Amino acid sequence: MKSNEDKIIEGLSIIETMVEQGATDKEIAAAVDVGYSTYRKYKAENVELKAIVSQGKVKKNQAVEQALYKNAIGYYYKEEIVTKVKNEELADDGVTILAKESVQISSIEKYKGPDLAAEKYWLNNKEKARWRDDPNKVDNDKKLTKLKEKEVNAKTGDI
Repeated sequence: MKSNEDKIIEGLSIIETMVEQGATDKEIAAAVDVGYSTYRKYKAENVELKAIVSQGKVKKNQAVEQALYKNAIGYYYKEEIVTKVKNEELADDGVTILAKESVQISSIEKYKGPDLAAEKYWLNNKEKARWRDDPNKVDNDKKLTKLKEKEVNAKTGDI
């Protein structure tokens, strides 16, 4: 019978994949066949497991970042559409018209234009100094805090 640590070590690749896919600690513990509290204990103590979980989170975040960027600049994608096709043929008697229907699946390319909210979010986070809503907010907040401190000190006589 394998120890819990052996189960976790053998399941590192499964754990990384599950973290990338957004699985919870409970789901991961069940997948590697250890108790939830045992998994959390090993996750807190085992350096290799910590690294694998961290690596999975980095990959997950990179995928989200790529999707956000793609939304910000716009992209082409393929979409399948189903079309009903009706064929009419003459029967062997030359008078009767036979109608045959079939379904045809075709792929079309579509364009999803840039999303203004994604652009703003991307720039606010990647180019903070140039693109934040109020570039002077931090300085203004510091000045306001100093003024409030002076006001409080003046009221209490701690000048």
